[in-house]
Amino acid sequence: MNKKYTALILIIFVVSIFSVLDNTEYKTYNGEKIIKEDIYPYKFVFFGDNRPGSGKEQPEVFIKMIKMINEENPLFIIGGGDFVIEGTPENFKEFLRVAADLKAPLFYVCGNHDDSKYYKKYLGERVYSFTYKNSIFIVLDNSKGFLDKKQLEFLKEQLKRSFEHKFVFMHIPPFDPRTGESHCMINSEEFMNIIKENNVDYVFCSHIHFYYEKKIGDTVFIISGGAGAPLVHNGFYHYIVVNVSENISFSVVRCENE
Repeated sequence: MNKKYTALILIIFVVSIFSVLDNTEYKTYNGEKIIKEDIYPYKFVFFGDNRPGSGKEQPEVFIKMIKMINEENPLFIIGGGDFVIEGTPENFKEFLRVAADLKAPLFYVCGNHDDSKYYKKYLGERVYSFTYKNSIFIVLDNSKGFLDKKQLEFLKEQLKRSFEHKFVFMHIPPFDPRTGESHCMINSEEFMNIIKENNVDYVFCSHIHFYYEKKIGDTVFIISGGAGAPLVHNGFYHYIVVNVSENISFSVVRCENE
């Protein structure tokens, strides 16, 4: 198989097979059927904001990071969005060409730079969930800066499902921890209440090009935007390895840009 098309074929496979429409019309997936592995405990990797500062060429640090992620041997990978500087066919194709070197399945979160009429053609669904073993993973699209009522209903419905661990992913964080900055989702109060009321373990976001973590109630909020885009606020290049069993642990892996 031509490596250039490997990632594209993977996501078409994901969005076309084993999907079930719930009454909000977003797709849900059985992760065991997609991933085709029976591993427990397992680990997955999260990275965010690998986009270049300009042009279509992916950053060298992201190319290096792909090799490091493969060495981690994760069961799957979730990309937190902003894969490209602008959502054009040329940029998406170049990202997919580079991302095809990843050895594990890659699930996508739509970022504000990815938001375009070409997104679905190249990266698939914007809002969906999938399950694996004892966990549910819910992907939302706030690339325009907010979550609409339909997505919030989907989130509530999915969180009612009986899973031991619950993970939520979206690109723009519900808050900006930096003093005097507001690069965050607007009208996030209802989202935060839903998270609090449903015992969510982790919320993963990107968008701000640094690393931050904070536990609010029972939920750990992580902002990870260090996969290649220009860094801010003493940020560093990194990805996150999450270990899932009866308990969850994670580590932040630095990647030096030499």
